Amino acid sequence: MRFLLRLFGEESAFGRFLNRLYVVVVTNLLFVLFSIPVITIGASLSAMNYTLMKIQRGDRHFKVTAMFWKGFRENFVKATICFVALVLLVLYQLLEISWYRQFTGPVAMFRYVLAALMVLEGILAMYLFPVIVAFNGGIKELLRDALFFAFSKPHWMLLCLAWHVLPLAATYLFLQYLPLWAFLWLMFGFALIAYISTRIMLRCWTSPST
Repeated sequence: MRFLLRLFGEESAFGRFLNRLYVVVVTNLLFVLFSIPVITIGASLSAMNYTLMKIQRGDRHFKVTAMFWKGFRENFVKATICFVALVLLVLYQLLEISWYRQFTGPVAMFRYVLAALMVLEGILAMYLFPVIVAFNGGIKELLRDALFFAFSKPHWMLLCLAWHVLPLAATYLFLQYLPLWAFLWLMFGFALIAYISTRIMLRCWTSPST
């Protein structure tokens, strides 16, 4: 009995793993549910990061749904403005790239500049929503902080970027397994990516010499 308590108890390594797995799965389902209106995706991203940061900072005794709703509500305006602005900017750049494809020579090279800018915006978005929930300030300050944290430690930024891109690339490259991918994304995919990314970010933010 004592062995089972040590193995499955809340303070055991396995117990902590199960607790975090539960938080990741429930947070992921809430993220998918709250993102259905599409325009709320930014606020849902913030709420997901808010909830996952809570557990990584040592708070394991909270109701996941209540914590997610708190993060969603408190960061709704800033996160929604940033998300809509980023989406509109990317859509405009995609139209510009399509337009530049009509040309040849030096003018056509501008589409590569736009593509590079889109990569930069992806990196910005990757850091922006965790920054929104972790720091206070206006949108301008949060954008500046997100860029600073991303490029102050480029090796960690590249690791986070790979962690975001590789699962998406695998999903695209192996579409024959789409039902399996859909199940994994629905159950824990988005939250697992956010969990690992925020873990890396929190380590960077709390360890200046890393």
